[in-house]
This record gives sequence, structure tokens and C-alpha cells, in this order.
Amino acid sequence: MKPSRRTVLKSGIATAAVSALSTSLPHLANAEDRRPNIVWILCHDIYAPWIGCYGNTLAKTPTIDGLARDGVLYKNAFTTCPVCAPSRFTLVTGLYPQTCAPAHQMRAHGVLPPSFKPLPILMREAGYYCTNNFFTDYNMAGDQKALWDACDRTAHWRNRPAGKPFFCVYDYGITHESQIFGDQPTTTDPASVDIPPFLPDKPRVRQVLARCTDIQNRQDLATAHLLRELHEDGLDDNTFVFFMADHGGVHPRSKRYCFEDGLHIPLIVRAPRAYHSFVKTPRGKPSDELISHVDMAPTVLSLAGVEIPSTMRGRPFMGRTRVPEHDYAFSMRDRMDERYDLSYSVRDKRYRYTRNYMPQRIYGQHEAYEWQSDAYQAWQAAHLAGELKGPQTAFWNTKPSEELYEIAADPYSILNLAEAPEHQAQLIRMRKALDDFIVAFHDNGFIPEDSSAQGYVASRVPGAYPLQDVLEIANLAIQRNPRNLSTFVRGLDHPNYIVRFWNVHGLLLLAPLSGKTLAEVRKRLNTETVDDVRCGYAEALIASGEHESAREAMMEIAQKENSSKVSIRALDIVSLLPNEQLVPIREQLARIGETGSNYLKDLTNVMIARADNTYTPSFNAFPTHGLKPGQMPTRPHKPAVPDV
Repeated sequence: MKPSRRTVLKSGIATAAVSALSTSLPHLANAEDRRPNIVWILCHDIYAPWIGCYGNTLAKTPTIDGLARDGVLYKNAFTTCPVCAPSRFTLVTGLYPQTCAPAHQMRAHGVLPPSFKPLPILMREAGYYCTNNFFTDYNMAGDQKALWDACDRTAHWRNRPAGKPFFCVYDYGITHESQIFGDQPTTTDPASVDIPPFLPDKPRVRQVLARCTDIQNRQDLATAHLLRELHEDGLDDNTFVFFMADHGGVHPRSKRYCFEDGLHIPLIVRAPRAYHSFVKTPRGKPSDELISHVDMAPTVLSLAGVEIPSTMRGRPFMGRTRVPEHDYAFSMRDRMDERYDLSYSVRDKRYRYTRNYMPQRIYGQHEAYEWQSDAYQAWQAAHLAGELKGPQTAFWNTKPSEELYEIAADPYSILNLAEAPEHQAQLIRMRKALDDFIVAFHDNGFIPEDSSAQGYVASRVPGAYPLQDVLEIANLAIQRNPRNLSTFVRGLDHPNYIVRFWNVHGLLLLAPLSGKTLAEVRKRLNTETVDDVRCGYAEALIASGEHESAREAMMEIAQKENSSKVSIRALDIVSLLPNEQLVPIREQLARIGETGSNYLKDLTNVMIARADNTYTPSFNAFPTHGLKPGQMPTRPHKPAVPDV
């Protein structure tokens, strides 16, 4: 059923209603009539509780803590995606990345409609000097540096024309995942860290958790460096300072995953005293207001007095206009580098609800870049040795279709309440909120990557993407109810291949299949014309114990020219085969690794090691990218700071 306008507005997810809901502030006098400067301190990979003012007693973050005392600490701020490039797409456009597919996929390029203008372009048109120092990674087609007046290591407000207000973004790699790789000494005592109950208490796990605190401490020094420059230039009284992260942290089960650890970000805003009426919460007081990354662009425009386009999907939480608070913050993930795993997550102030559309896959799929972390290696080694207990094992098991956690009572998301009778009202409410969100914003997450139907414009062509039908089948599929088998079989003949894709997925989630259904899957693997749909048939065969025909079909797809993304999907399915099934295709895998994309190299390297029986949790598939462990693909600027 199509959500009512009232439902969508109540969820805080219809920007078309911004002008109707916004209440203009009273006429601004004196300083508030002037346009303020705005600085974003944008960090990589910080889970909010790692910062001192968010509760980490081991952290030494006096500057960031001071920002919180002088400004507002937002306790409920969340990213739209638990990995960098898709989340940065949101920050620069004010759009959810999956509404402009493939922007929600890692290292992909969403194409904005011509009439949509990114945040820095709107600010420049309004007379602001806009700089980025200097990391972009926006998952956006086109020249990303061209969005800014300056985008390099020297970009700085000090270079602006006289009298111009500025919007300046400072990106830091100090807290990036790469900084916890390798055997590095720590200042924080590993013996002093708390081990989350989902992790084993191993020396290498403790070492990584200690490094997580160390890198927050180094970020504090870099933040002090920048704030000192603002003060030296006499800009404290007319500059808003935002401190935030692109997504959650880098300890295991955080970045890339739809748990609190991957989605809960720090957000602190220090407002000049002259602009106190722009901010809802008094200085020095924490706010429990629900904030999403999608709100950042409209908030900056509101502070600057620039009209907020109706195309932006968030709402200003401070500034010259006010919009009622969200009821929910929405997030999702799909392909993380070389691994597909589609999940959506909804957060209110009390609960997190997550829907897993690929529950047949384990959480802990080997992902080459991520697996450079000693903690992942130690966790997997303990799993293979049979040493894990209780919640430590969940990461290595297939997922439930739905998860519901009461965060205050269960901050580590251990106890899934989705089947608890006393929480069914909350479950039903958040289910509906997610369905309403997906339909209201014409979410592209159910379209196979690289499809001609994906994209903000293409997905809206009549008949290209029947979202209501797709969502209905996808939600039916994850019920994994055998009574729905006949529905999925009938859907195999649907004229729209996206609908067929999800009907095949419904069969897959009922595997192992048998009898007429299995025979039908065998036949259609060879007669289906769309490779993404064929991938679903192959995975259903593998889940039913039929390996060789599925392997041959997937290797055929993987070796096609100009089909990088579907090749990744095909090889991802080949990786589900037992080791002995990889031996006959070892040389083919090696050739793909030599000529294919980096992600194909990552997949083939792991499978070749498994075929050779040399794979261990410490196997490093990533050096084929030409980078050393601990080196980022693109290094952001790191201001000179003293050693911690």
C-alpha cells in the first residue's frame, strides 16, 4: 500500500514538505544578519563512543571534549551508509545514495540529474568561498574537485577573496581504518580496554582496540591545530564548527555493518554566541535529537540563508529555518568492495531495526581490505579453532531476516528481540517505517548493480522498475516460508527481470530445493538471458548441493569482457563452493586475477589460496593493488601534529 503523505512527513523523510513545515525565525538583528562562516572537521571511521566526551574513559581528547562543552553534542547522529564513499555522497548532495544508484555501492559513480546541484555549488552561487582539504571520494560521476573553489592540500579559508564568507571542509585520515593495520606499538595499554561481548579476548584484538583509542587521541591534536588557526584569525565569533565522522569505527563488526558500531557517528557543533538563536539546544547541553547525514547539507544551507532545494532529502536541524525532528534515521549497505550483502536499518531513539535481504550469507565474509586488521584475523582464527562462545559466534553464522535491538539496554546489539512477543508493536512500527521510506524515495537498492534501470532518472521511467512489486516479493522472500514457493515459481516468467531476480532469490532462500523446482532451476540457469538473474539460479543450485553446473555458468559470466560488476557477483557466488570445487578452475581464476579489476583480484586471490589449501585467516589478498598494508588508496591531508 502506498504510504500516506502524513505518514511520510511524520517519519521526517519528505523534503518537499520542508517549506510547509519550516518556521522562519524572527528577523535577525546585528551579527545574525551576516552570513556566518562554516567549517566541517570531517574524520574517517569514528564510532562515537570512542571519543572521550561520548564515554571513552581511556581517550585523551581534551579539544574535542572542549568543543562539546562550548557547543552541542548530538547523542543520536547516524550515517546513511557504514562505509566512506556512499556516506560522502550523502554529505555533498543531501541525497540518500541508494536513490541515485549505484552511489550506494563502494567505489561506484552515481549520476545526479542535471537540475540537482551539490552543496558546494549552491554555496558558491550564494557567494561563499568553498574549499576542501582535500579528500573527495563522493561516489559521484564527474570531476569531484571541480565542485570547490580549491580542493588540494593547500586549500584554506586564508586564501579567500577579501570579505567573502567561507565554507571549508577539512578531511583527516588520522582515524582511517588503515591506521590500525600492522603490528604497531600503542600508547593506550591493551590490558585496559574493554572487550565487547561479541569479540574474543585475544591479544591481537586488544591491540587493535587500543589503537582505536590512540588514533582518536591523535585526531584531537589535529583538531586543536585547526581551531587554533581559527582563533588566530579572529574567526571564533562568526564561524560554526562541525566535528563529525563519515561513518562508524574500525574495530571488528563496525565499519561496513549495519550495527551501532558502524552507523553511530560523533557530531558536535560549536555555534558562535552571536548566532545562539540558530541552535535549538543551549551551549554545553547534549541533545538527543535524531540526526542523519542527509541533514547536513540542508543545515549548512539554512545557516547560510540559502534556499534549500526540494531535491534534498534531509531537514535543517539548526539555522534560519526549523523543521520538526525525524522519527527515524535510515541507513543501508550493499556491495562493500568485492562482497554483496544487502541490508537496511532503521533507528529511532530507543531501537534499531535491521532487515537482511541476504540472510543466507554470514556476516563475516572475507573482504580483502578489511581483513588486514589483526583483530579480524584473530577472530576468524578463534572461530576456525572452535574457541568462540555465545555471542562471539554470531558473526560467523548466517543472519536472521530481521533484527531488533533495544540500544540502551543492549548497546552491543547482542539480544535480537525480533521474535519477542513483548516487542512486536515496535517491530511492526519499524517495519512499516522502512517500507514507507523505500517507496517514498523510490529506493534503487533492489536493482542489480550496473543495470540500465538504476539511477535517479532511469529508475523512474514507467515500467523500468516496478518498486511496489519488487518490494513485495523481496519481503516475501526473506520470510523463507515454503508456502510461498508457488508464488516464486510463477514469478520466474515475469517480463521485468528485476522482479524475476527477486523471485529467484525467494527460491534460493528456500534451498535446498528438490523435485520439479530443482529441475526448473537447472533449466532456467541456461535459458535465462540476464546474467544477474542467472547468478541467483546458480546460488540456488549450490545451496541445493549441485556444484559443477553452477560453477561453469558463473565462470562463464566472470570471464566476460565489460561486465565487471556482474563478474564480481558471479565470483562471489563461486566463492561459496567447497575448496575441492575450486581446484579445477584454479588457472581460470588466476587469469581473471591478472586482467580483472582490483575487486576481482581480491576474490580470485582468496579462492586460489583455498584451492591450494594455503588459506589462513592472516592471508593478505590486498597487496595486488600496489599499496602497502596500512596505506590508503588515496591519502587525505594530515596536518602536522606532535606525537601522542
